[in-house]
Amino acid sequence: IEGGWLMNELVATIDKYVATQSGCAEAVALWIIHCHAFEAATISPRLAILSPEKRCGKTTLLSVVGGLTPKTLHCSNITAAAIFRTIEAVQPTLLIDEADTFLAKSDEIRGVLNSGHNKSSAQVIRLVGDGHEAHGFTTWAPTAIAAIGKIPGTLHDRSIVIEMRRRLAEEKIISFRADRMDEFHLLARKVARWANDHIAAIKDTD
Repeated sequence: IEGGWLMNELVATIDKYVATQSGCAEAVALWIIHCHAFEAATISPRLAILSPEKRCGKTTLLSVVGGLTPKTLHCSNITAAAIFRTIEAVQPTLLIDEADTFLAKSDEIRGVLNSGHNKSSAQVIRLVGDGHEAHGFTTWAPTAIAAIGKIPGTLHDRSIVIEMRRRLAEEKIISFRADRMDEFHLLARKVARWANDHIAAIKDTD
């Protein structure tokens, strides 16, 4: 798998389904590759997909990303405990939609999501069991967050921000269908193959 071709295919697939600002499809494509090469990372920027208003395609873009990333887990609401326990159990690519409905109300959720940005500090400590023993839960997982409006500043600073917009009348896109994912699965396998072939070089690159 050749890297330049792979990037072009990812960008073309993203552009097929959503209208984004200039450069955003390329940024999303690189983040998708990051998810497949995650073992080489020491920093994992959150992917923040932000819409100024309804019907700008944020959920569609999140679904496209989900079709192209490994071990994807979608959710539209989640607690702080569920985040770190799920990451500990299955190490997913975590895709959180509708974050504007609950994220600003929970300092704990923001703290957990912030902690997962840096591998060296991606952990929370909780007391577990009848003996209330301290246990560390990893928060190290690639995470995308979709919301209408803004996200908290500390999370924004840890994110690659994708500003969505409504498509123009002359822009043509294809409706996303969750029951027609074959092209996504094939392309995701090619991304995984490229990442596996180049993982040593990625680890050595600053």
